[in-house]
Amino acid sequence: MSTRAKQPSFWSSLAIQIRVIGALLMREVLTAFGRHNVGFLWLFLIPMLFTAGVTLLWSVAPHAALQKIPIVPFIATGYSSVLLWRNCSFRGIKAIEANRSLLNHRHVRLIDIFAARMLLEVAGVTASFCAVMLLLWAAGLLVAPNDMLQMLAGWSLLAWFSAALGTVLGCLSAYTDLVERLWHPLSYFLLFASGAFFMVAWLPSEWRETALWVPMVHATELIRDGYFGPQQATFHQPVYLLVCCMTLTLVALLLLRDTHSLLEQRH
Repeated sequence: MSTRAKQPSFWSSLAIQIRVIGALLMREVLTAFGRHNVGFLWLFLIPMLFTAGVTLLWSVAPHAALQKIPIVPFIATGYSSVLLWRNCSFRGIKAIEANRSLLNHRHVRLIDIFAARMLLEVAGVTASFCAVMLLLWAAGLLVAPNDMLQMLAGWSLLAWFSAALGTVLGCLSAYTDLVERLWHPLSYFLLFASGAFFMVAWLPSEWRETALWVPMVHATELIRDGYFGPQQATFHQPVYLLVCCMTLTLVALLLLRDTHSLLEQRH
């Protein structure tokens, strides 16, 4: 009499996937930063140094006095937001190429590879952002945020959007190299359109609606609204950003399924 193989439970499958993602995270850290010098601390130090450098440069620039806004927290919040979605997008594009051989392991799936990479980038940029803000606060260059929970909400939505964006671009790059080539110039355009170096209130009224089509603008404005509070006018629609995150996540999941099938056919 034949017996049916016992199917693993949801919790046992989840435990396996968590262990796989944890192992992939350690592999990504060792591959990217090695075991020597400060090792994985570069994960936090590199974005922290970039953010601190840009903040200091803008704080002494002649145009800093043109706007009635504290320039140091303005640049710190804006540039950290840029690092989040840019790092996730570029790391996502390289994900399949660098980890394709791992798919030969029975428990490793494409979603695990992207989850590990996105978690690593989000953790690194988030830690550097917190470190920069704490150092600037300790140096007396900025005050405490007006609403920490609102800042956290804006940052969390931006992290979600960035991870979904990186996954979509990574899957699309498996179909054609044009994705990587086109994303480089497009990312420079989005660098200026993302709201990192301007506030929507500064724009002419006829440009505001156009700027608010960019999802990153809403996240940046929400973060700055949490920091500055009512002293600075901000424009953001969290519901619109949430819909963008959910839509991009759905697209990412569909692409993960199709890309996995494509890689199996090529193999």
